[in-house]
Amino acid sequence: IRPPEVRPFQEKLFSEQSFDSLDIHPHSKKNIADLLQYEHLTTVQSMAIPSLLKGTDALIRAQTGSGKTLAYALPLIERLHTIRPQIHRSDGIRAVVIVPTRELAVQTYELIQKLLKPFTWIVPGYLTGGEKRKTEKARLRAGLNILIATPGRLCDHIRNTESLKFGNVCCLVLDEADRLLELGYETDVKQIIEAMREAREEKDENEAMKLQTVLLSATLTASVKELAGLTLQDPVYVETSEVVQRETPSVEQGANICTDQLLNVGDYVSIPATVKQRYLVTVPKQRLVALSALIVHEQRQKPSKILVFMATQDLVNFHYDVMTEVLTLQKFGTTVDNEASESEEDINGENNGPTDSSNVLLPGLKFYKLHGHMTQLERISVFNEFRKATAAVLICTDVAARGIDIPLVDLVVQYHAPQILADYVHRVGRTARAGHTGKAVIFLEPAEQEFIQYLTDKHIRIQEQKIDGIIKNFGLFVNRNQKPKPINKIHWAYEIQHRYERLIKKEDQLFDSAKKAYVSWVRYYSNFQKELRNIFCIKAIHLGHYAKCLGLSEAPKQLLQYHTDTKQD
Repeated sequence: IRPPEVRPFQEKLFSEQSFDSLDIHPHSKKNIADLLQYEHLTTVQSMAIPSLLKGTDALIRAQTGSGKTLAYALPLIERLHTIRPQIHRSDGIRAVVIVPTRELAVQTYELIQKLLKPFTWIVPGYLTGGEKRKTEKARLRAGLNILIATPGRLCDHIRNTESLKFGNVCCLVLDEADRLLELGYETDVKQIIEAMREAREEKDENEAMKLQTVLLSATLTASVKELAGLTLQDPVYVETSEVVQRETPSVEQGANICTDQLLNVGDYVSIPATVKQRYLVTVPKQRLVALSALIVHEQRQKPSKILVFMATQDLVNFHYDVMTEVLTLQKFGTTVDNEASESEEDINGENNGPTDSSNVLLPGLKFYKLHGHMTQLERISVFNEFRKATAAVLICTDVAARGIDIPLVDLVVQYHAPQILADYVHRVGRTARAGHTGKAVIFLEPAEQEFIQYLTDKHIRIQEQKIDGIIKNFGLFVNRNQKPKPINKIHWAYEIQHRYERLIKKEDQLFDSAKKAYVSWVRYYSNFQKELRNIFCIKAIHLGHYAKCLGLSEAPKQLLQYHTDTKQD
């Protein structure tokens, strides 16, 4: 399917407005210049901050990586430091920020800590689970003024922690609202809002400050609009997309009173224009070779940071193990390599593969993995190590797709298609952050190419990336010490598939991991939402070929019987 020419849905990232022009405390201006080294506001910041400084409720929609956290955090801090008499930690919680993931909570906390450098009497903290409840209760009893939390953990403390009081809260932020709802937190969010309202109603009207609520979302789904109606009072709507501004003229000033017209723009999605989006069509049994070739291609051009999104934790665990072994550890001439079949020998019975024991494909590359079933300490450690790396691949589920800021990601690979459009947007949004360029590739099989038309209908422009040339060069690289050079470069590239298969067959643990990964993938693929089910239809694909790309030769029915209790991420 050839997609029609569609303009990218662009948002201008930076404005011409400087931080010096804002009506904020001089210490804040100096802190931003010295500590954060920011000079100009992003577009969303220039549109949102003036309204938020006035205490207005707001619904903010903008692309990922656009500086949304600072857009609400700076006005929030400005409001708190002006309270007289000065607030003390014993005054309790004055602002609550709800985020969908632990990683985003920690990242938000770190930014707010930096912004609070001139105002040391204001105490921030976070609750995300992963710690003993007793430790978190002690933190609450000691006193926090700004609380960043995930919904489930905060609801747990609402039910069980007497020292958690919302009566003095004057700021509520719901960040990544669409993701909060996608992850099933709607009931928890409503419970938090209700608890806050009840606590404030118990306060004397003269004592209670007006509650300012800010809702941020990269997409405006029906459920997000419903949540906005439930939580916001006379809000302004901040929209940075040039397309929406043209099609709804009342948005031209950036922050405007919400109307039904403004809320009916949810069919658009926002992706930075600096992302080069590509799709790669390959048959299932060649997917693993294609992914390996793509990673090698990127790393040979320059040391790169690559995010690879996979459907489930079992798929993440499996690919992390086998790709680490084959691409970064396994040497030519090892036992695994010497177990080649007779068909891989020449007519004299000699194996023509390279024998240099030091010949590792990517010895300097580091693989990481990240998924929701890892402990908080494991996830934070991986997140920090990958952020610092220059040449690394992070294989992850959608737990890493929202909100978190990983600097200078060169390539995002969607190895398995997302089940909803919002996940496509936020996966892609991990690259080209803060005005940088980036690339994004999604893997599709021939039967799934209708997804390209679906994307273009949503104003997403995406072009095909041919894989044949990359695979041929990969074949040459795999056998770069071979003399003479192999004539059939693609044949030599697929030697990597044989290496994967031999490794999986030899290692019982990997074999078991491959079967778990297969079962979890079948479950994932069987649960696409109605909107995409006709494109990603389990009955239209060859299950045996997908088993092949996991290094398995068993029949699909046999594999499904082995692991009926495997849990999907």
